[in-house]
Amino acid sequence: MPRLVRPAMAHMASFIDAMREGYSRDTLRPETPETIAAVAGDPSWFLGQLLDPPTTVVLPDGTLGARVPETLLWYVEGDDFLGSISVRHDLTPLLELWGGHVGYAVRPSAQGHGHASAMLAGMLDHIRENLPLERVTLTANTRNLASIRVIEKNGGVLRDIVPHPWVEGDEGRRYWIALR
Repeated sequence: MPRLVRPAMAHMASFIDAMREGYSRDTLRPETPETIAAVAGDPSWFLGQLLDPPTTVVLPDGTLGARVPETLLWYVEGDDFLGSISVRHDLTPLLELWGGHVGYAVRPSAQGHGHASAMLAGMLDHIRENLPLERVTLTANTRNLASIRVIEKNGGVLRDIVPHPWVEGDEGRRYWIALR
């Protein structure tokens, strides 16, 4: 049975396979052969970056910004990596507009099996148990019908529709999910 866990070396080979099949950690910056090679070449370093991330992050527009505290979990079955989900403990004004508290991705070969819904439900439980948040914000591109279904299935209430901050003409749906 799949479960949420902290990233671990036991799942790195499957994580790298997921990247090779098209899994991407970031919807705006897909993995490249170079990024996959870097992870495969030094999985211990990469895992260290996940478990103790740098304090800054390169934003999609190329500028450097402060990284908000976040918890990253992997969804695994045995040693097989199925997807990832993270919760940002706080939001910057930009993340409040686009990105929100929770983000998730499922590897292509595991899509369509209910994993995203299960990951989000599990993360919501994790947040309730570990963070003082009363509600979380999630965003989904208006064309991402699968993600919209996942959010709504987990109690998401449409807040508004907002323009994408970096992609001209793109829009996203912002949702609230009450936790308490």
